Amino acid sequence: MFSAIQNSQEHAGFRALRWIFWAGATLLLILLPSAVSAGTIKLAWDPVGDPDLSGYKVYYGTNSGIYTNSTPTGRETTVDINNLQDCKVYYLAVKAVDANGNESVSFSNEISGISAPVPSSVTPNSAKQATNFQQVTIYGTNFDTQAQPDFGPDILVNSYSTSSCSQMTANITITEGAKVNSPPAQPRLLTIINNGGPRGSKSGPFSVSFNERRADIDPDGKVKGRDLLYLMNAYGSCQPSLVPSCPTASNYNGDADLNGDGKVDGADVSLLAIWHGHIFF
Repeated sequence: MFSAIQNSQEHAGFRALRWIFWAGATLLLILLPSAVSAGTIKLAWDPVGDPDLSGYKVYYGTNSGIYTNSTPTGRETTVDINNLQDCKVYYLAVKAVDANGNESVSFSNEISGISAPVPSSVTPNSAKQATNFQQVTIYGTNFDTQAQPDFGPDILVNSYSTSSCSQMTANITITEGAKVNSPPAQPRLLTIINNGGPRGSKSGPFSVSFNERRADIDPDGKVKGRDLLYLMNAYGSCQPSLVPSCPTASNYNGDADLNGDGKVDGADVSLLAIWHGHIFF
Protein backbone atom coordinates (compact mmCIF):
# COMPACT_ATOMS: atom_id res chain seq x y z
CA MET A 1 0.00 0.00 0.00
CA PHE A 2 2.81 2.40 0.94
CA SER A 3 4.60 1.52 -2.27
CA ALA A 4 1.52 2.38 -4.34
CA ILE A 5 1.13 5.73 -2.57
CA GLN A 6 4.83 6.46 -2.98
CA ASN A 7 4.69 5.63 -6.68
CA SER A 8 1.65 7.88 -7.04
CA GLN A 9 3.39 10.72 -5.26
CA GLU A 10 6.53 10.31 -7.34
CA HIS A 11 4.42 10.32 -10.51
CA ALA A 12 2.60 13.47 -9.39
CA GLY A 13 5.89 15.14 -8.51
CA PHE A 14 7.37 14.23 -11.88
CA ARG A 15 4.25 15.49 -13.63
CA ALA A 16 4.39 18.80 -11.77
CA LEU A 17 8.05 19.28 -12.56
CA ARG A 18 7.45 18.41 -16.21
CA TRP A 19 4.51 20.81 -16.42
CA ILE A 20 6.35 23.63 -14.66
CA PHE A 21 9.34 23.31 -16.97
CA TRP A 22 7.18 23.00 -20.08
CA ALA A 23 4.97 25.97 -19.21
CA GLY A 24 7.95 28.19 -18.60
CA ALA A 25 9.62 27.09 -21.81
CA THR A 26 6.78 27.49 -24.31
CA LEU A 27 5.07 30.80 -23.53
CA LEU A 28 5.57 33.38 -26.28
CA LEU A 29 4.63 36.95 -25.38
CA ILE A 30 3.84 39.56 -28.05
CA LEU A 31 2.41 43.07 -28.32
CA LEU A 32 -0.96 43.13 -30.06
CA PRO A 33 -1.35 45.54 -33.02
CA SER A 34 -4.70 46.92 -31.95
CA ALA A 35 -6.22 50.21 -30.94
CA VAL A 36 -6.41 50.65 -27.17
CA SER A 37 -6.90 53.56 -24.83
CA ALA A 38 -4.20 55.83 -23.41
CA GLY A 39 -2.01 54.34 -20.69
CA THR A 40 -2.60 50.81 -21.97
CA ILE A 41 -0.46 48.02 -23.41
CA LYS A 42 -2.29 45.06 -24.93
CA LEU A 43 -0.56 41.65 -24.79
CA ALA A 44 -1.09 38.14 -26.12
CA TRP A 45 0.76 34.86 -25.65
CA ASP A 46 0.71 31.21 -26.70
CA PRO A 47 -1.61 29.04 -24.58
CA VAL A 48 -0.28 26.23 -22.37
CA GLY A 49 -2.04 23.00 -23.23
CA ASP A 50 -1.80 21.19 -19.87
CA PRO A 51 -4.80 19.99 -17.78
CA ASP A 52 -3.23 21.41 -14.60
CA LEU A 53 -3.30 24.93 -16.01
CA SER A 54 -5.31 27.36 -13.89
CA GLY A 55 -4.28 30.59 -15.54
CA TYR A 56 -1.48 33.07 -16.11
CA LYS A 57 0.13 36.02 -14.36
CA VAL A 58 1.64 38.99 -16.20
CA TYR A 59 4.63 40.71 -14.60
CA TYR A 60 5.81 44.17 -15.59
CA GLY A 61 8.02 47.07 -14.55
CA THR A 62 10.13 49.91 -15.92
CA ASN A 63 13.44 48.00 -15.76
CA SER A 64 14.38 44.88 -17.72
CA GLY A 65 14.06 41.76 -15.58
CA ILE A 66 12.77 43.71 -12.54
CA TYR A 67 9.01 43.39 -12.34
CA THR A 68 7.42 45.54 -9.65
CA ASN A 69 3.82 44.83 -10.69
CA SER A 70 1.80 41.77 -11.63
CA THR A 71 -1.75 40.94 -12.63
CA PRO A 72 -3.54 37.55 -12.93
CA THR A 73 -5.46 36.90 -16.14
CA GLY A 74 -7.32 33.66 -15.52
CA ARG A 75 -7.14 31.34 -18.51
CA GLU A 76 -7.33 34.21 -21.03
CA THR A 77 -4.27 34.55 -23.27
CA THR A 78 -4.71 38.29 -23.85
CA VAL A 79 -4.81 41.16 -21.39
CA ASP A 80 -4.85 44.95 -21.29
CA ILE A 81 -2.36 46.41 -18.82
CA ASN A 82 -3.93 49.74 -17.84
CA ASN A 83 -3.04 52.91 -15.92
CA LEU A 84 0.53 53.02 -17.18
CA GLN A 85 2.61 56.20 -17.19
CA ASP A 86 2.89 58.06 -20.48
CA CYS A 87 6.24 57.94 -22.31
CA LYS A 88 7.60 55.22 -20.00
CA VAL A 89 9.08 52.04 -21.46
CA TYR A 90 7.66 48.96 -19.71
CA TYR A 91 9.16 45.46 -19.66
CA LEU A 92 6.72 42.57 -19.48
CA ALA A 93 6.80 38.78 -19.08
CA VAL A 94 4.31 36.02 -18.23
CA LYS A 95 4.24 32.94 -16.00
CA ALA A 96 1.77 30.05 -16.09
CA VAL A 97 -0.07 29.06 -12.88
CA ASP A 98 -1.35 25.56 -11.97
CA ALA A 99 -4.48 24.60 -10.03
CA ASN A 100 -2.57 24.78 -6.70
CA GLY A 101 -1.30 28.27 -7.37
CA ASN A 102 2.22 27.16 -8.33
CA GLU A 103 3.85 29.37 -10.93
CA SER A 104 6.11 28.15 -13.71
CA VAL A 105 9.78 28.26 -12.78
CA SER A 106 10.84 30.52 -15.60
CA PHE A 107 9.26 33.53 -17.25
CA SER A 108 8.21 33.73 -20.86
CA ASN A 109 10.29 35.83 -23.20
CA GLU A 110 10.43 39.49 -22.15
CA ILE A 111 9.08 42.24 -24.39
CA SER A 112 9.14 45.99 -23.97
CA GLY A 113 7.00 48.86 -25.18
CA ILE A 114 5.21 52.05 -24.22
CA SER A 115 1.51 52.73 -23.86
CA ALA A 116 -0.71 53.20 -26.89
CA PRO A 117 0.02 56.45 -28.79
CA VAL A 118 -2.40 59.35 -28.34
CA PRO A 119 -2.46 62.05 -31.08
CA SER A 120 -3.92 65.37 -29.98
CA SER A 121 -3.28 68.13 -32.56
CA VAL A 122 -1.62 68.92 -35.90
CA THR A 123 0.04 72.15 -37.09
CA PRO A 124 -1.00 73.35 -39.62
CA ASN A 125 -4.36 71.71 -39.07
CA SER A 126 -5.61 71.85 -42.68
CA ALA A 127 -4.50 72.01 -46.31
CA LYS A 128 -6.18 72.07 -49.72
CA GLN A 129 -6.73 69.23 -52.14
CA ALA A 130 -3.74 68.71 -54.46
CA THR A 131 -1.22 70.02 -51.92
CA ASN A 132 2.22 68.51 -52.41
CA PHE A 133 4.90 67.93 -49.78
CA GLN A 134 3.21 69.72 -46.91
CA GLN A 135 5.22 69.59 -43.68
CA VAL A 136 3.11 69.08 -40.55
CA THR A 137 3.89 68.68 -36.86
CA ILE A 138 1.87 66.18 -34.83
CA TYR A 139 1.53 66.57 -31.06
CA GLY A 140 0.38 64.02 -28.51
CA THR A 141 1.99 61.42 -26.27
CA ASN A 142 3.47 57.92 -26.33
CA PHE A 143 5.02 58.21 -29.79
CA ASP A 144 7.83 55.68 -30.03
CA THR A 145 10.92 56.20 -32.18
CA GLN A 146 9.29 54.50 -35.18
CA ALA A 147 5.77 55.92 -34.79
CA GLN A 148 3.99 56.18 -38.14
CA PRO A 149 1.09 58.55 -38.94
CA ASP A 150 -1.90 57.63 -41.11
CA PHE A 151 -4.17 60.46 -42.32
CA GLY A 152 -6.44 58.28 -44.46
CA PRO A 153 -6.33 56.70 -47.94
CA ASP A 154 -6.23 59.97 -49.92
CA ILE A 155 -3.29 61.52 -48.05
CA LEU A 156 0.13 60.10 -48.84
CA VAL A 157 2.77 60.17 -46.11
CA ASN A 158 6.07 60.81 -47.87
CA SER A 159 8.26 60.74 -44.76
CA TYR A 160 7.98 60.98 -40.98
CA SER A 161 10.18 61.15 -37.90
CA THR A 162 9.76 61.33 -34.13
CA SER A 163 11.55 64.08 -32.22
CA SER A 164 10.19 63.11 -28.79
CA CYS A 165 7.47 60.94 -27.31
CA SER A 166 5.11 63.94 -27.58
CA GLN A 167 6.02 65.34 -31.00
CA MET A 168 6.65 64.08 -34.52
CA THR A 169 6.76 65.53 -38.01
CA ALA A 170 5.44 64.25 -41.33
CA ASN A 171 5.68 65.30 -44.94
CA ILE A 172 2.38 64.64 -46.72
CA THR A 173 0.84 64.93 -50.18
CA ILE A 174 -2.92 65.40 -50.51
CA THR A 175 -4.35 63.87 -53.67
CA GLU A 176 -6.32 66.03 -56.09
CA GLY A 177 -9.58 64.22 -55.40
CA ALA A 178 -9.11 63.92 -51.62
CA LYS A 179 -12.29 63.99 -49.59
CA VAL A 180 -13.09 67.45 -48.24
CA ASN A 181 -13.80 67.41 -44.51
CA SER A 182 -15.99 70.49 -44.19
CA PRO A 183 -19.55 69.81 -42.87
CA PRO A 184 -21.64 67.80 -43.47
CA ALA A 185 -18.73 65.47 -44.25
CA GLN A 186 -17.30 63.43 -41.39
CA PRO A 187 -14.05 64.66 -39.74
CA ARG A 188 -10.86 62.96 -40.84
CA LEU A 189 -9.33 60.31 -38.55
CA LEU A 190 -5.64 60.59 -37.71
CA THR A 191 -4.01 57.36 -36.49
CA ILE A 192 -0.54 56.94 -35.02
CA ILE A 193 0.93 53.42 -35.23
CA ASN A 194 3.81 52.49 -32.94
CA ASN A 195 6.42 49.85 -33.71
CA GLY A 196 4.80 46.40 -33.52
CA GLY A 197 1.31 47.71 -34.26
CA PRO A 198 -0.17 49.41 -31.13
CA ARG A 199 -2.14 52.41 -32.31
CA GLY A 200 -4.24 55.33 -31.22
CA SER A 201 -6.56 57.63 -33.18
CA LYS A 202 -8.24 61.01 -32.96
CA SER A 203 -11.05 62.39 -35.08
CA GLY A 204 -10.64 65.84 -36.61
CA PRO A 205 -7.15 67.18 -35.80
CA PHE A 206 -6.44 67.62 -39.53
CA SER A 207 -8.81 68.44 -42.38
CA VAL A 208 -8.70 68.77 -46.16
CA SER A 209 -10.29 71.88 -47.68
CA PHE A 210 -11.60 72.45 -51.19
CA ASN A 211 -9.10 73.49 -53.85
CA GLU A 212 -10.94 76.17 -55.85
CA ARG A 213 -9.03 75.29 -59.03
CA ARG A 214 -10.97 72.03 -59.18
CA ALA A 215 -14.06 74.05 -60.12
CA ASP A 216 -12.36 74.56 -63.50
CA ILE A 217 -13.21 71.03 -64.64
CA ASP A 218 -12.30 71.36 -68.35
CA PRO A 219 -9.61 72.96 -67.46
CA ASP A 220 -9.19 76.16 -69.44
CA GLY A 221 -8.50 78.67 -66.66
CA LYS A 222 -12.13 79.79 -66.35
CA VAL A 223 -15.11 78.46 -64.41
CA LYS A 224 -18.06 78.74 -66.79
CA GLY A 225 -20.87 76.84 -68.54
CA ARG A 226 -18.64 74.12 -69.99
CA ASP A 227 -17.57 73.12 -66.47
CA LEU A 228 -21.20 72.97 -65.40
CA LEU A 229 -21.92 70.74 -68.42
CA TYR A 230 -19.23 68.28 -67.36
CA LEU A 231 -20.70 68.20 -63.86
CA MET A 232 -24.29 67.74 -65.04
CA ASN A 233 -23.27 64.85 -67.34
CA ALA A 234 -21.95 63.03 -64.27
CA TYR A 235 -24.66 64.23 -61.89
CA GLY A 236 -26.17 61.44 -59.78
CA SER A 237 -23.31 59.02 -60.44
CA CYS A 238 -21.10 57.50 -57.76
CA GLN A 239 -17.99 55.41 -57.23
CA PRO A 240 -18.62 51.94 -55.68
CA SER A 241 -15.19 51.86 -54.01
CA LEU A 242 -16.11 55.02 -52.08
CA VAL A 243 -19.87 54.59 -51.73
CA PRO A 244 -20.81 50.98 -50.79
CA SER A 245 -24.45 51.47 -51.80
CA CYS A 246 -23.48 52.76 -55.27
CA PRO A 247 -25.04 50.54 -58.00
CA THR A 248 -22.71 51.54 -60.84
CA ALA A 249 -19.88 53.86 -61.84
CA SER A 250 -20.74 53.99 -65.54
CA ASN A 251 -20.82 57.79 -65.84
CA TYR A 252 -18.85 58.70 -62.71
CA ASN A 253 -16.33 61.47 -63.32
CA GLY A 254 -13.79 62.00 -60.55
CA ASP A 255 -13.03 65.49 -61.86
CA ALA A 256 -16.68 66.46 -61.34
CA ASP A 257 -16.70 64.99 -57.80
CA LEU A 258 -15.33 68.24 -56.42
CA ASN A 259 -15.57 67.37 -52.73
CA GLY A 260 -14.16 63.86 -53.22
CA ASP A 261 -16.92 62.03 -51.38
CA GLY A 262 -17.48 59.43 -54.12
CA LYS A 263 -20.65 60.90 -55.60
CA VAL A 264 -21.54 63.78 -57.89
CA ASP A 265 -24.43 65.63 -56.28
CA GLY A 266 -25.71 68.98 -55.07
CA ALA A 267 -22.68 69.58 -52.86
CA ASP A 268 -20.49 69.62 -55.97
CA VAL A 269 -22.90 71.94 -57.78
CA SER A 270 -22.72 74.33 -54.81
CA LEU A 271 -18.92 74.41 -54.91
CA LEU A 272 -18.91 75.09 -58.64
CA ALA A 273 -21.53 77.82 -58.23
CA ILE A 274 -19.40 79.63 -55.66
CA TRP A 275 -16.54 79.88 -58.14
CA HIS A 276 -18.60 80.32 -61.33
CA GLY A 277 -17.21 83.14 -63.43
CA HIS A 278 -13.79 83.04 -61.73
CA ILE A 279 -10.71 83.27 -63.93
CA PHE A 280 -7.46 81.67 -62.76
CA PHE A 281 -4.23 83.31 -63.83
